[in-house]
Amino acid sequence: MADTAGLQPGNLVMGPARLYIYRFAFDPTLAYEPALTDVNLAPAASAWYDTGITLGGTDVSVESKWTPLTGDQLVDKLGARLTDRDIKVTGNLSEMTRTNLAYAWNMTAGPTGANYAVSDLNAGQTANRAPYRTLMVDGLGPDVTDGSRSLKRRAILRKALPSGNTKLSWTKTDQQVLAIEFQTFFVSETVSPIRIIDEA
Repeated sequence: MADTAGLQPGNLVMGPARLYIYRFAFDPTLAYEPALTDVNLAPAASAWYDTGITLGGTDVSVESKWTPLTGDQLVDKLGARLTDRDIKVTGNLSEMTRTNLAYAWNMTAGPTGANYAVSDLNAGQTANRAPYRTLMVDGLGPDVTDGSRSLKRRAILRKALPSGNTKLSWTKTDQQVLAIEFQTFFVSETVSPIRIIDEA
């Protein structure tokens, strides 16, 4: 990656990412995270579910709100403090599997039979205690300095819940996609809610 001054075409990035969801509930020890040196390798399928084909891109967004510090004697803002932050993953899943739907809607597997399989939304008093999930977005980053190949960039969102408006929509002329949004939450004072790893 070229961080030097001047025009660096190798720093331009284009291309889709792969979205993975950790198959098990969030673990605050983070022991399941792939090693930093494995940034260019697909994660183990036994632990990470590959959501498959997407349509329209996968976004990792950070929205920060800064509240200004002011004073009666001055017209200018004196500074600011970060008072709110939203970290999200959004995208459209094109593979309309029951597993993708279960993760997007926080559903559990119900009964199955010879010609059917059931998924249910969680209900009852404990429906407000959904399991937190960890998401991993594997995409491209800037090229190596000599431009010989693109390096990988991985984003791990450590503690997330499905949020936003998701729907199944059947239309005559449009391919069906499952819109997803996962909101990330506080982990601890020493663990960032999101980690970005660049291959070097």
